[in-house]
Amino acid sequence: MSGYYQLPGLFLTALCHVIVIYYVAEHRYSKKKFMLYSCIYILSFVSVGGYGYAAGGITGFFSYFGIVVALLLFSCIASEDGFPKKCFLFITYFCLFTILDNILKLMVKLFLPQISEVTGYYVAIVLRSMVLLLVSAMYKKYATGILRSLTTSGKRWWNLALIALLFYLLQAVVTVLNARNFMSNMYLLLTSAAVSFLMCVVYGVVFSNISYMKKDAEAALVRRNAEYLSNQMSVLQNAEEANRRLRHDMRHHMAAIAEYAKTGDTSAILAYIEEYGTEISEAAVKRYSENRTVNSILSAYAGKAKESCTFFSAQCRVPKELNIREIDLIALLGNLLENALHGCQQSGKEKQCIEIHIRLKNNRLVIVCNNTCSDKLKLSGSLPAGKSIGISSILSVCQKHDGNLDYRIENNVCSARAVLNLSACQ
Repeated sequence: MSGYYQLPGLFLTALCHVIVIYYVAEHRYSKKKFMLYSCIYILSFVSVGGYGYAAGGITGFFSYFGIVVALLLFSCIASEDGFPKKCFLFITYFCLFTILDNILKLMVKLFLPQISEVTGYYVAIVLRSMVLLLVSAMYKKYATGILRSLTTSGKRWWNLALIALLFYLLQAVVTVLNARNFMSNMYLLLTSAAVSFLMCVVYGVVFSNISYMKKDAEAALVRRNAEYLSNQMSVLQNAEEANRRLRHDMRHHMAAIAEYAKTGDTSAILAYIEEYGTEISEAAVKRYSENRTVNSILSAYAGKAKESCTFFSAQCRVPKELNIREIDLIALLGNLLENALHGCQQSGKEKQCIEIHIRLKNNRLVIVCNNTCSDKLKLSGSLPAGKSIGISSILSVCQKHDGNLDYRIENNVCSARAVLNLSACQ
C-alpha cells in the first residue's frame, strides 16, 4: 500500500497507544507533561510510519522497527514501573496488538471482500482500537491490583516478559506467513486464533497463580496483625500486673510517708513521692491512638525500639474508625516502622531515633516517618535505590488508595511520607 490515506490511520493507532499506556502504566509525570510527551510520540509515529508506507521495501521494514522502538521508549518514559515490568507490559500489549491486527485484517479479506482497500484498512484499525481499549479497561479494573501485589524483583518480571515474548514470536511468524502468502487466509486466521487462545489460557494460569500469591501475602499480613495484637495484650497484662502490685503495696507506702511526717522530714517525703510517681508512670500503658490497629502497631514498635535502645516518638491524630482495610493499614504502617527500625540499626550511629506523625485531614491520611539512617543510603528518584519488598508493599497500598509515597534524606535522617486518599474507590 502506498499513498496518504494511511496517515489518519497511523494517527488513530498512535492515539490508541497513548490512551492504553495512560491507563495501564503507573504515572511518572503530571497530566500536562504526559500530554506533551504524547504529542511528541504521536508526531514521530505518524512521520516515521508514513515515510515507511511511502518508501516500502527494506525502508518500510526499518520504519516499522523504528515505530516499535519509539513505542517502547514512550512507555518507559511515561511509566513509573520498574524496567522488567515495563518490558512485560510492553511485550504483552504489542503481542495483543499484533494478534488483533492479523486477525482483523484477515477477517476483512475473508468476510468483506466487496469493500475497497481503503475502507478495509480503516475498518480493521477502528475495530482493533476498540478491542484494545476494552482490554485495557478490563486490565485496569481486574488485573492492576494483582500485578501490584508482586514485588519489584526483576527475576519474576523477566520470567513473565519471556512468556510474552514467546507468544509474540509465534505471532510474528504468522505475520510473516501472511505477508508472504505462504498459507491461505483461512488457515492463517485459524492459526492466529489458536495462538490467541493458547495465550489467553497461559495468561489465565499466570494471573491465577499471582492471585493466589497475593492471597498468601494478605494471610501473612493477618498473621502479623495477630502478632501486633498479641504483643499489645502482653503489654497490657504486664501493666495490669504492675498496677495490681502498686495497689497492694499502697498501705506500705502510706505508712512510710507517715513515718517521715512524724519526724518532720519533708525532703524525704518529697523524694519518696517523686520516686513513687516515677514507678507509677513507668507502669502506665501509653496509648498512642484511638484506632485499635494503629495503636497496636505503634505499641509493638515502641517496644522493639526500646529493646534496641532507639528513641521512639509518635504523634497520632486519627479517629477510632478509618475508611481503610485493616490489612492495608498493617502493610503500610508496619512496613514503614519495620524499615525505620532496620535503618536505625544499620546506621551505626550512637544516637538513633524514630519519629512518626499520623494525621487525617480532609479524608486524606498522611503518615510521615523519620529515622536515623546510614550514610550509604541513596535514593533513586523518590524511593530508596534497590527498594525492598516492604517498600513495594507500602507503594502498592498508596497507589491502591490514589495516593503517593516519597522519601527524602537530609542530615543522616531518612524521611518517608505516605499519603492516602481514603475517599478514593476501593
